[in-house]
Amino acid sequence: MMKQHDSKLSLIVGFGDSITAGVHLCSEDTYLYKLGAELQCDTCNAGVPGQTTADALLRLQEDVLMKRPELCILQFGMNDHVLEAPNVHKVSGNNFYANLIEMIERLRQHSISPLLCTVHPIIEGNADAYYYNRHPQQWYESKGANELIAEYNHLIREAAGRYSCLLADIEAYWKIKLASAFRLDQLIRTTQNAGMDDGVHPTPLGQQLYYECIRETIVSRCGGEGYVSGNEK
Repeated sequence: MMKQHDSKLSLIVGFGDSITAGVHLCSEDTYLYKLGAELQCDTCNAGVPGQTTADALLRLQEDVLMKRPELCILQFGMNDHVLEAPNVHKVSGNNFYANLIEMIERLRQHSISPLLCTVHPIIEGNADAYYYNRHPQQWYESKGANELIAEYNHLIREAAGRYSCLLADIEAYWKIKLASAFRLDQLIRTTQNAGMDDGVHPTPLGQQLYYECIRETIVSRCGGEGYVSGNEK
């Protein structure tokens, strides 16, 4: 259960990969900067490009626990799901789930509330451009990259549900926006909007949607404009 306290958030740590780091963007365009400005609290960007949950566990103590934030945003999955050979993920689904659970438990032991995020769909492309230009498409023949991302997002939801954690369902939020207002090539860097066939990293507009979804999660679930929520066993 979530229990509301009376004090405002003073520090949020964003613990994630290149999405949290905001690669190719200025800091003011990142979801974490926008959260800090809106909720009037300090933020610490602990996003490291290319990292998986296995990498993150090695720096959890220094980058999060020692900073003692009230809230830690856990944003992983975009690198964990990647295939390094047919049916061989960088981090298997079972290990990904176990890593999330370990992070949640360690955060709670330090009275830090975890907020988990699912991740967005990507532009798969082909051998000439976008995701499959960097990751052999034949490895993904049984399941496309977006289907694998969806499976890892399911594990994120499972971990959040098991511990009644805050969950910002970015995948679901983007799907709503894509059905009503935007195109995927507006939310992700492309040759047209960024001069490179990225296909993975959010544009400023994509980061804006991360911000909106996470902010809504904090405000609606924590009982007010950025109030701290502790965990009650």
